[in-house]
Amino acid sequence: MGKFDDNERIILNVGGTRHETYKTTLKTLPGTRLALLASDSDIDSVLDQLQQVPGFIEFNARTNEYFFDRHPGVFAYVLNYYRTGKLHCPADVCGPLFEEELSFWGIDETDV
Repeated sequence: MGKFDDNERIILNVGGTRHETYKTTLKTLPGTRLALLASDSDIDSVLDQLQQVPGFIEFNARTNEYFFDRHPGVFAYVLNYYRTGKLHCPADVCGPLFEEELSFWGIDETDV
């Protein structure tokens, strides 16, 4: 019935807020941290790469979600960038924090 099956969904828990999207959405920005999660690499290989990055905590196999200890409010804008191709800086977040989050996710801040 749906366009994608459940295997194409990915759950991201960012700062305690769960976000659910499709792997195809995350592949729209190659070379970014989220695109890595959507790659066809095996989970162990992906986790090895992510463990080297401060801010990534774990993959919970029971809930099938990735946990990142990052700013959940800013992440909503990051994820929307993957969905729409438009990146907006939220008015209630200071510029340096927004830039730091973009850097963590591997997004070029000049796209703002």
